[in-house]
Amino acid sequence: MAQSAVPALANLSTVPPCVCFQCNRCTAGCPLASAMDLTPAQVVHHLMLGEWEPVLKSEAIWACVHCETCTARCPQEVDVSKLFHMARVEAWRSGKVSPDQAIAAYFASFLENLYLYGRSAELPLTIICKLKTENYFQDFMLGLRLIARGRLNFFSLPHGGSAYRRLYDRVRQKEEAQV
Repeated sequence: MAQSAVPALANLSTVPPCVCFQCNRCTAGCPLASAMDLTPAQVVHHLMLGEWEPVLKSEAIWACVHCETCTARCPQEVDVSKLFHMARVEAWRSGKVSPDQAIAAYFASFLENLYLYGRSAELPLTIICKLKTENYFQDFMLGLRLIARGRLNFFSLPHGGSAYRRLYDRVRQKEEAQV
């Protein structure tokens, strides 16, 4: 990615990432830092240097659950959570996502689910995700228990997805016109 892409990230936060002085409070507060290959502070550091590739290929952007602890702890008010989200979207759009990345498959399934129904529908989300990961039977018994308890209902699909699809398509057209 070119260095010019960094301002796009900076526009999403209340303060640009270049004000970060690497105090590591974001990393110290992150409940998932131990599961990340890059810490939140390292992600911000790479972005400040315009080094997108390590960030876009990292597991960290997919491990983040956007609890916003990092953002709340930052004394410079860098919105680290939004930076992670933007990096995730950019990794997805640019095809830098590893095919074995389970959370990325869930992310794609969730977006497809939103496109189809306008909101999250659990059963279709589960089906789309299982088809993407080709992991059909891993949670089969859990699924049966959820169906038996009435938690997954085959007949209660959300309505009104067409309005969301029209909105989504208009936004996509505007994004393509800006490029």
